[in-house]
Parts: sequence; C-alpha cells; structure tokens
Amino acid sequence: MMLGRSVPVFCYHAVCEEDGHSPEVFASHLDAIEEMGFRTITAKHLYEICMGRRPVDGKYVVLTFDDCHISNWVHAVPLLEERGMTGVFFAVTDFIGKGSIRDASSCPPMLPMRQAFINALSQKDFSQFMNEAELKSLVHDKGMEVYSHTCRHQACFKDFRPKGTFSDNAHWSTWGIYRKQRDTLPVWEHGSAYAYNGFWPLFRKGRLSFKRRSDEERREFCRKEFSRSLEVIKDINGQELQLLCWPWGHFDRLSLSVAAECGYRGSFTLERSANVFGTDPMRIHRIGVGKSKGAQWIKKRLKMYSNEVSARACFKFFNKKNEIGKVLYISDSEKLSGGSRQMINSAKAMRSSGVDVVAVLPPNAGVAPELERIGAEIVTLDNFRNIATAGIFLNELIHDLGVDVVHTFHNRAVKVACAAKALSFLSVHSFKLFFNRGVIYKPNALAPVFSLIGNGYICNSEVCRKTMLKNGVPAKRAHVVYNSFAGGGSKPRRSVSTSVIYVGNGGHAKGADVFIRAVDKLLRKDECEGVRFIAVGIRDSSKYKGTVSPDTLERIDFPGFVAHEEVAKLLAQSHVYVMSSRQESMPNTLIEAFDAGLAAVCTDAGGTSELVHDGVNGFLCPVEDVDALADKVRVLMDDGELRKNMGRLNRRIVREMLGTDAKAKSLLQVYSSRPGDKPLSSGLDIESLIERS
Repeated sequence: MMLGRSVPVFCYHAVCEEDGHSPEVFASHLDAIEEMGFRTITAKHLYEICMGRRPVDGKYVVLTFDDCHISNWVHAVPLLEERGMTGVFFAVTDFIGKGSIRDASSCPPMLPMRQAFINALSQKDFSQFMNEAELKSLVHDKGMEVYSHTCRHQACFKDFRPKGTFSDNAHWSTWGIYRKQRDTLPVWEHGSAYAYNGFWPLFRKGRLSFKRRSDEERREFCRKEFSRSLEVIKDINGQELQLLCWPWGHFDRLSLSVAAECGYRGSFTLERSANVFGTDPMRIHRIGVGKSKGAQWIKKRLKMYSNEVSARACFKFFNKKNEIGKVLYISDSEKLSGGSRQMINSAKAMRSSGVDVVAVLPPNAGVAPELERIGAEIVTLDNFRNIATAGIFLNELIHDLGVDVVHTFHNRAVKVACAAKALSFLSVHSFKLFFNRGVIYKPNALAPVFSLIGNGYICNSEVCRKTMLKNGVPAKRAHVVYNSFAGGGSKPRRSVSTSVIYVGNGGHAKGADVFIRAVDKLLRKDECEGVRFIAVGIRDSSKYKGTVSPDTLERIDFPGFVAHEEVAKLLAQSHVYVMSSRQESMPNTLIEAFDAGLAAVCTDAGGTSELVHDGVNGFLCPVEDVDALADKVRVLMDDGELRKNMGRLNRRIVREMLGTDAKAKSLLQVYSSRPGDKPLSSGLDIESLIERS
C-alpha cells in the first residue's frame, strides 16, 4: 500500500448549458484529470479500497453524477467514453420512465435541474431524466455504474425559518411537500426527509397546520423508500453490492442504520475528507462541483484530496442543524398566573406539532397537572434560589434528554437557564434559550446581557417588545408571539338578560375600580333594568364603598376568585367584556373573551390596540376615562346587532390568528431563528380577516 494517498470523489449534476454547467466546461475538467495523471475508477473499486481489499496503488478519482438528468446521457457519457473514463450515476428511481434509448435529436428540449424536478413532482413528467433503457445501457453496454439516489429525493420542512410563499420561485422540493401550488402557502427551510423528521403540512377544514414526524414514522418511511428503490436498481445493475447516495448529502444515525438494514453496503455523502482504507463505506466523502468551477479548481481539489494528510486537514462533516424535536419549559412559580397559562398553551402548541415537551417546575406547581395531561414530561426542581446548583442540574438534564430549545417563564428561571447556557459552552450539546416576557414595565437591568447569553426574548405584544428595545435589548433579540387560546372555552350560551363582565383582580394595574366607577356612571343615568354586571377576581368589594354608591355595589355580582373553567362559562354567558386596566401587555382574558364571541370595551393600555380596533371589533377608551367606558358599554348594551357582529369577528380572530396552530407556527419560527435573522415582530393582520368576511 502506498501510504499517504487518498481517492477524491467529485459530485456532478446536470451537464448542459441550460443548467449552467456546459459540456465544454465538463470536458475541461476531464482534460485536467488526464493532464494530472489521474485514472477514474468505479464505486465498487473505491468500496474495496475502504474495506482494505484493494490498495490505493495509483492516482485514482471517482466521478459521480446525482439525479441522472438526461444531459448526463447525451453529453457527459460520450465525453467520458472519448477519454476511456468511467462514471457512477445515482438515479431517483420513481423518476425512471419507460421508453427506448434516446439521442440528442430525440430528446426533449433540456430544462434546468430545478424545472426537471418540478415537472417530475407536479406532473409526473420524467422525460428530463434517464429512462430505464438508458440506465441499463450505461451498465451493460458502457461498463458504468448505476445506484440508488432514493425513490423521490424527498424533502421536508426541517425547521421554520421562513422562505417566502409557494410561488413559482419557491425551491423545487416544495412541489414534493405540498400537493398543489398556492402562493398563499408558507414555505420554510427545507432538508432531506430521510435525515430530518421534518414538519409536514396538514389541512383540516381549510386550515393549515404542521406536524412533526416521530423517529419511528421516519424510520418506517426510510425503510419503505430504501427497499423499494433498491429493488428497482437491482433490476438495472444486477449487482450484489448496492450503494446509496444521500439527497443533499443529509443523513443521520437513524437513516444510516435503516439503509444498512435494507441491504446497502455503502453510501455517498457530501462530507469532505480522505477516502482510504478504514474510511467508513457508509460515509464515503465527496466534493461537490459548483456550476462556476473551472479546470484550475478541479486541479487544486485533486491535489488537495488525493493526499491523505491534506484531505483530512480540509475536512467538512455534516451535522444536522436547527432541528427542533424537544422543548423544555421552565418556571419557578407555583401559582397559576397569566404567564403560567401561556406556558400551558405553548406546550399544547408544541405537542400538537409533534414536538416533545419537558417542564421543569417547583414542587406543587399549579400548572403540573394540566401539563401532564397534554403529554409533557414533568421534572421537579426543589431549589431555584441556588442559581449555580440549579444551573448545573438543568444543564445536565438538557444534555441527558437531548433538549433543543429552552423557554423560560418568570424571573428566577431566567437566571437558572442562563447559568445552564454558560455551562453548555463547555460541553458538546448546545441548545437555544429564549425568555418569555408578558409585561410592559421596565425589565431587569441585566436584560440585554441575558438576551446575549441566550437567543432572545419572546414578547407577547409589540408594546412589550418596544419596552425591551428601549431598555437595551438588541432588536434582533426581541420577538413577538401573541398570547393564544388553546381551547377549553365554553360554547357561547348567552343569558336572556344582557351581561357585562370584568375579569381581573383588585390590583391597581388591572383597574377594577375603574370598571366599578363606570358601572356607577351607567346606573346614575339609567337603571339598566335586566342588565347583569359581573366583576370576577375581586375578593373584597367592601373597599369600594367610599368610591361608588352602595346601590351600585349591590347591582354588581362579585363571585371572587373562580377556577379558570368557571371563568370560561361566565364569559360564554355574557354579552360585553370590559377591560379597564391601567397597565397591560396582552391579557389572556381579552383573548378568552374574544373566543367566547364577546364584543369588548377596553382602555387603550399596553398592547390592547394591537387586538382591538376601535369601532371594528370593540371600542378603545383612554386609560381611566370612566365616562368613555360607560358610554361605549351603553352603545353595546343597546345595539345587539353591532354586539353580535363584533363578537363573531373576535371569535374568528382567535380561531384563525390566536389559536394553537398559529401559536405553534410563531413559536417554531422563533425557535428556528438564527443570529442575524429578522426577528418575528409583525402585528396581527386583522384587516385582511375583515376583508374576507
């Protein structure tokens, strides 16, 4: 064995002017190979070198051609034959048509690879690919090799980095993911469906959602595809040795193991390193040849990758990137708060999308039972106060469970997660870290530092985001994902008498006193006979005795604190929702009132105007303007038709823009983001919904 030699493998695709890689340029590559004294060998020869059955006793090179575009047959094969060279061709077996052998005069006009794939996937037009007769001739008449490139070169949406919509300019693989082209359909970052579980489109009652495949589903998909493709190729090449070429060079342990189980003894990647005795035949290295590469580039790569030392030094290995298979939510709060409710809704959104969920919580956390019901794995952390110890625990847990994203709720959880993130820099397992933000008061002075340690903040309104930006958080580290309603509300069953409802607490920020004074204003002008006023969440109504008349307090029902399920029932029975807050970001109860089909009268606090458009789906009043609140409530009490129309629109807003599917897409887009990506911060397009009404 001649020590220090390696076998470079080049990867070509189409060889035609139409695809940007002309036959003349390809011929110059072949001439450069000859000039440098290299000899082309078969994939079988290379396999035997890797297995130690044959030595690297010469200057060898392997030329491979992915996809089997017709230009390979018309242009590449004759050029190889002229020089006594051989090639290795990887066929997409579902694209192998019947018919006789063609030549340049009988071939259809050549199209670029992109259009060839689109035609094959959307129209089952396989004329741009080598047919069965041509592939068999390659093997039996010309002494070349044909192996599998899978059945369909299937892609998936591997993450939620946006790539526009399904227009004519979309990546060709999109035609293999959606059944029909519509320019309203979103397109996300693509990857190989053999290497990534991927997110797949589901249409239910005209609504689009995405579901991630499980490992077992992908395993079964690979098993069927690999086996079916293998049988087709066996009929063409008649060989015992069968090899596979990975679409886009993407693979992982699961797909490698399934390929081996199906009978493939080697596979070609787009990793770069030495091909020598001891190279894993299931990970043969190749060098992709770009369309703009000339003969000098080929010469340099031949020199670089024919030497074992330099080939190993100039390595490039494939690692799956940006996969979101497991999300960990962490909170140090034991109480059931608005933030806790959104953590539950976020977990529901992930589970509905096929993403696994882990929740790290203190003992006796109020959210634990509901998280368990939706399939989250609960892990208890006793001591959030010891940041270092808790950070070590969390980092180890993240590593052991293979967590991809951590999303924190509440203050101490932020610090614990930052400690775990710092420790992760010392380990091989990395994860993304996001901090939930649902209030609009000034954040911790360290918020900009936290955003740089992690991957940024997830705010529940544009106003909340602006607050973070004013306090030093970089713009690309602040996203907006609106609160959602994950179902569980009651079907509207309005009582005969008109009901006006407030849901909140007795705190100054929530403005319960403003609501009570507005009711007092109404009752001073009119008895409002038959109207029921309800104030949910106020434990002690006696403190308002000096503020309004005793008769007003008598007219208002004060059920105190009630369970979330009971709140939903009360909303379903009511007609008008009032939010009288002095300070808000995006209250959950407003969204729940929308889902119950209520028209809303709100103070213009925080992000409320992002959801309530004055006079369209509710009314906005200045903060603490009791007279304005009373007047707008009166309008809705008197105008049942307006009330119903606003309520119907609000219910549609929730169902189409603030439901579980919308939450899942928004969260997954943020979780998929990378440094430098544009942050998710666009508001709700309520106007378009109105236009479609």
